[in-house]
Amino acid sequence: MAKRKQKNLYLMPEPSWLDLAKLTSDEEKSKMFRSFEYFVHYEIADKKTIASVRKWLDKESGFEKDVLAKLKKVPDVWFGTFGKACFIWDKTGWMPEAHKIHLLNKIPPLVEKAEEIIEKQEEKKKEKPAISIQDRMKEQVLDLCGTWEGYLDMLLEGEFDLKKFDPYNEMRAYASGVIKPNHAKIIKDLYTGQHEEALEIVAWEDPDIKEGYSFMDAKLRKTHLEFFEKINSACDTMINTGKAQRKPRKPKAVSKEKLVAKLKYQLNDSVLGIASINPIEIIDATEVWVYNTKTRKLGVYKVGGLHPCVTVKGTTLQQFDEAKSVQKTLRKPAEQLKDFKGNAKTKYQKAFDEIKTTDTKMNGRFNDSTIILKVF
Repeated sequence: MAKRKQKNLYLMPEPSWLDLAKLTSDEEKSKMFRSFEYFVHYEIADKKTIASVRKWLDKESGFEKDVLAKLKKVPDVWFGTFGKACFIWDKTGWMPEAHKIHLLNKIPPLVEKAEEIIEKQEEKKKEKPAISIQDRMKEQVLDLCGTWEGYLDMLLEGEFDLKKFDPYNEMRAYASGVIKPNHAKIIKDLYTGQHEEALEIVAWEDPDIKEGYSFMDAKLRKTHLEFFEKINSACDTMINTGKAQRKPRKPKAVSKEKLVAKLKYQLNDSVLGIASINPIEIIDATEVWVYNTKTRKLGVYKVGGLHPCVTVKGTTLQQFDEAKSVQKTLRKPAEQLKDFKGNAKTKYQKAFDEIKTTDTKMNGRFNDSTIILKVF
């Protein structure tokens, strides 16, 4: 197919950039260079011209790597005045000496500014240490937990109906569903200490507990514990729901080489003039023809059921149809095996059907006497 000609998206004709290389004097080149600037000014986006500046700095400026690394931190807008000249250089490979001197004189102040930027960035890093994901998630649930603490105060004062407290739905609705199973784990951990203390209060055995919570009667002690158990149950519900809905990880595909690595087979038989094919070909096959040189049995494995193909596990073939996978004993192997060559599946089946010996079932096991004749 012929390559599609690129459309000209410019409003004015694009200059013939290669014409500059045909000129011999710097004066003529400078004059054409200036004529190119008009086109670049009106037609080329700042993003492209500034990219050319950075390219010129890397290839033509001669600055050391550490200086170039600092300049990469300078905002693009600082390079705007150099863009036209560098874009034309990128197209033509040439730049007037005066432009080069101008660029090289203007760059050092930018390096100093870059150093200031780097220094300020380092100071900000020191001032604002990175917040871990766990801490950020904890911050997201603190307001909700604060609301629940208010419920608890009201409960102890007899002004809150515990039956209306539904922490699971409150977590689901909070901040438009920001709370996920991992947030629920954090909430449960936050209330672990209070829940354990509530259990001790209900047990009412520790002298310190009795003194500290003497204002509670037996009913309030149980209600107090129920408050935390509701939170625990809600958290467990959200955590377990998340586990149930989590997509199972897809098992990593095992390579064909690894699948057949342990498969035993006989490489060849010089008397019969036969040799095994590469066992990798078994994978994805629907039929596997084998010959046992020790028992003189020729057999065929056919894929079974709804399986798309047979496969291998260890030294055993799997996913084959036990009823259709049969073998027969060859009385004259040297002559009969000649019929089992080529690429025609029907030819193999016809030759196999003509063998008069009794069919016996296959067990899928390969050994050192198994020649893998052919797969389809």
